[in-house]
Amino acid sequence: MSISVAIAVITFRRPDLLKDLLDSLMSQELPEDSGFAVRIVVVDNDAEGSAGEVIAAAAADAKYPIETAIEPEPGIPFAREKSVQLAWDDDALIFVDDDEVAPPGWLATLLGAWEKTRADVVTGPVQGILPPDAPAWNRYSDVHSSMGKHATGDLLNKAYTNNTLVAQRVYHSVTPAFHPAFRYTGSSDLHFFLRVNQAGYRIVWCEEARIQEDVPASRTTLRWLFRRAFRSGSGDTISRLLIQPGAVSYLRVLAYALARIASAFVYGLGGLVTFRKTYLLKAVRRFFSGVGSLAGIVGINHDEYRERHRADGGDAVSGDLAGGAGAGAAELADPEGAPVADHPDARLP
Repeated sequence: MSISVAIAVITFRRPDLLKDLLDSLMSQELPEDSGFAVRIVVVDNDAEGSAGEVIAAAAADAKYPIETAIEPEPGIPFAREKSVQLAWDDDALIFVDDDEVAPPGWLATLLGAWEKTRADVVTGPVQGILPPDAPAWNRYSDVHSSMGKHATGDLLNKAYTNNTLVAQRVYHSVTPAFHPAFRYTGSSDLHFFLRVNQAGYRIVWCEEARIQEDVPASRTTLRWLFRRAFRSGSGDTISRLLIQPGAVSYLRVLAYALARIASAFVYGLGGLVTFRKTYLLKAVRRFFSGVGSLAGIVGINHDEYRERHRADGGDAVSGDLAGGAGAGAAELADPEGAPVADHPDARLP
């Protein structure tokens, strides 16, 4: 009996990037005796279904069958949750992003690692491909690449949805998976995988299962770096307070935030003394990450993806975290608080 695996993609008005991804997925080769039945699930987060033409063209002569659906509710968590629903009966689900490209052998490597380790989650690195005119600091920073950060077989306490296989038992148990508090801010995947780890499931790294991402020019600026570090820090804090609210958790995330800021000054001083640019970049990222962690305590985050929806003609949506105008993290974890707390994940023990 074959093992059913769904590759899940969510997309929003990026047809050219989606086409490149689907082409790369269709070119993946598996041994005839692999025992895997692979299909692709695409969730279009545009209510107008703007990805339909690209998906139809890919499905016309597809090596792997494609199932598609529209999730009209704007925001990453809703589209991700829809993809989980569509893959509910599959034995495993592989999350990838619509701005990535899978190099030859990626799928076979990821599935092979899952077979070998019997892990609940297998995740691999993303290699950022910089534009030729990217500012120099991008080339000695690891901000766009996670390659080499772990060794194959390492156990992790978190993962992300950019190159990750999740066994069915995980998303059947840790459900709903993606919290609407992160509608436009990102970090719904971090929140999910922190809960997966807390539930005792094994998250294993596979360095060889590399996927590539073309980095747009807009993500090669220092302004983007500052804002991304802030958002990551805030998202981490909000995730942890949603999972485990209370005074002890507040003290823990406060201590972590202050430690990040303190380490930023240490790295900055080290960079100035040794003239190591990598230290200076780490100092900047740790400082803004620490500030973001502090902001997350009161529910402040950067709505990075709200800007994309607005730029593409979408409307702002109320009722979630809104760059500091929304509820604080404590309210989000309180069933009597903001509407987003109605999500069952907000009441996790």
